[in-house]
Amino acid sequence: MKRYLIVFSIATLICLIAPLTIKAETSLSDIYISVTDAKSALQDKDNHAFDKHFKEIKDNWQKTNKKEHKLVQKINDDIEKVKKSKSSKEKEQSLNALTSDLIDYEKVLNPVDKQKKRNQLQNEMQPLIKNISKAISDKDFEKAKSINNQLNATWTKNEKIVREEDIGRYGQIETALMFTRIELTKDKVDATSAQMQVDQLKKELDEYHAGNKSGAKSANQDATILNKHLDQAISNIKDDDLAKAKQDLQQFIIVWPNVESEISTKNGALYTKIEQKIPQYVGQLDQDNKDEIQTNLETINQEVKSTISKTSYTFWDATLILLREGIEALLIIMALLTVTSKSKQTKASNWIVIGSIVGIMISIALAFIFKSVFDNLGSTRELTEGIVGIASVVLMIIVGIWLHSKSSLASWQNFINKNIDKAMSTGSIITFGLVAFLSVFREGAETIIFYLGIVVKISTWSLILGILVALIILAIIATFFNQITKWIPIHRLFLIMSLFIFILAFKILGVSIHTLQILNIVPQHTINKLPFIDLIGFYPTYETLIPQLVLVMIVVIYYAMRKKIA
Repeated sequence: MKRYLIVFSIATLICLIAPLTIKAETSLSDIYISVTDAKSALQDKDNHAFDKHFKEIKDNWQKTNKKEHKLVQKINDDIEKVKKSKSSKEKEQSLNALTSDLIDYEKVLNPVDKQKKRNQLQNEMQPLIKNISKAISDKDFEKAKSINNQLNATWTKNEKIVREEDIGRYGQIETALMFTRIELTKDKVDATSAQMQVDQLKKELDEYHAGNKSGAKSANQDATILNKHLDQAISNIKDDDLAKAKQDLQQFIIVWPNVESEISTKNGALYTKIEQKIPQYVGQLDQDNKDEIQTNLETINQEVKSTISKTSYTFWDATLILLREGIEALLIIMALLTVTSKSKQTKASNWIVIGSIVGIMISIALAFIFKSVFDNLGSTRELTEGIVGIASVVLMIIVGIWLHSKSSLASWQNFINKNIDKAMSTGSIITFGLVAFLSVFREGAETIIFYLGIVVKISTWSLILGILVALIILAIIATFFNQITKWIPIHRLFLIMSLFIFILAFKILGVSIHTLQILNIVPQHTINKLPFIDLIGFYPTYETLIPQLVLVMIVVIYYAMRKKIA
């Protein structure tokens, strides 16, 4: 079985590397994503994540087929300025300049007739505004609601050009649309208030059509501001202060255009839900439905937290993986060195050390090759992470339960003893090196399988640091092996490390399913009363919790059966 795992690792590596040789042209959208991620890393003060995303920006720009234009050099200069910037503020300013020039360059690649687009928006929206005004005047509010739905659908179809040209005007139009929806969803519609919002919407559209810049700038906010307003609204509903709760939701609507892109790019379903439901809740919130709306707001609040969460793996996660597998390899190497030392075969001992080092180096090299491959997957990176993460958890369970069972270890030990006897009888000292190499690489192959589950969400520096820390700990264990085994029996040490591995599997499973939820591949049904615990990959949804509970049950049953057998 071990041999098949090694073959699997190598075959997987070949399959992952091969597509890189025929990778399609990188689009500017990949660069925009990396720029957004780099800005988020600056806000989080995560220098390693920033370096990773900045490298993606450079690599994707280099791979882009460029049209001869002065903006190409300007973008090159922008990237160089980001590289040379010292402070986070300077880097963010340089990234903003880069974004602006990328947008301008994309317009060069795909020319847009702005006035034609303005005319198109005006021609489609104004008849609807005229019709909704008449419906409100006639107090035919059901018809007004129906026309309002058409207004929103028409706006959604055309909003991109407005956002790109004037983000301030975009926000004002969005706000006017949502407040119009609020007025029309009230149980008792006030025709005067509803018409005021429609008039404001018409004014903003007319200003845009005339080419007048709004002068408004989007606030420097991130999507966590949505949670702040939702938390306040939920709290005020609990306190039965519905007027304040409505004000909180109105503030949510006002800031929404500034941060909506962070939600829409990650969770389209949530974006649509917010656009449709929040205005409805503001208009309809009363004593009869406050409990239902509170529950719905709690669900949206949890989904926003889930969508914008930045779960990642630390160097300790990387350390635990290598440490668990390294201890087993270390025991075999120590046994081999004991045999050669007692028989005074110095050359054989040297070959064991050489074989071990080669096994370690090849395993580390494969780990970084996987890291490089995953980092260059572009827009499919998140999907690959989710699928591979779940697959690696399955393999971790197999390795943790079957391959490390007594029969597996015993068969492996028989293989080692057989090769030792052969080496001793034939005098082939190279065989000792081969056995050492196979012992180390065997554990290295398992380590790579485990690393597949975390490689996308761990920085290269954290991976390096984790490996170095694990190697240092292993060196200490090797140096003080006899003393350590007196304090902690070998079987107890394996039990502790295996438990850590299963905890890590719990985290990888949660993070991987959560990633697929954000991509709308796996549904998301939130459990409002449970907390988020990013540290262990716990997300309060049924889709993540049930598989994690199954994993816990498998581990508990396994250890209970092993204890019973022992």
